[in-house]
Amino acid sequence: MGTNWLDKHFLPSSDQAIEDADRALHDFALRVHLHHWHPISTAPFNQDLELHIAEGEAILTQEFPCRRTNVGDWINADLGTRVEIHPVEWRVWQHGPQPYHS
Repeated sequence: MGTNWLDKHFLPSSDQAIEDADRALHDFALRVHLHHWHPISTAPFNQDLELHIAEGEAILTQEFPCRRTNVGDWINADLGTRVEIHPVEWRVWQHGPQPYHS
């Protein structure tokens, strides 16, 4: 049982373990990044976002997904209608589809 046995039996499984650990760390870091709030100046265009908005002196969380258009307007991503808001922070929309309330 020399080096050939080690190369054949141990190294492939250790390589796979390293790849699995690397993938798990990457996925965790991505979830943490997506969960954190970012300055509104860095908001991407044409992507569903959750927004913190300024309402007077209060900071509120918008209850529906919003998108920043190519011209810089904000729209309700569910309805496609323009919204007059003053967002201050964003993160990727992590909720499922919102039920319609009349």
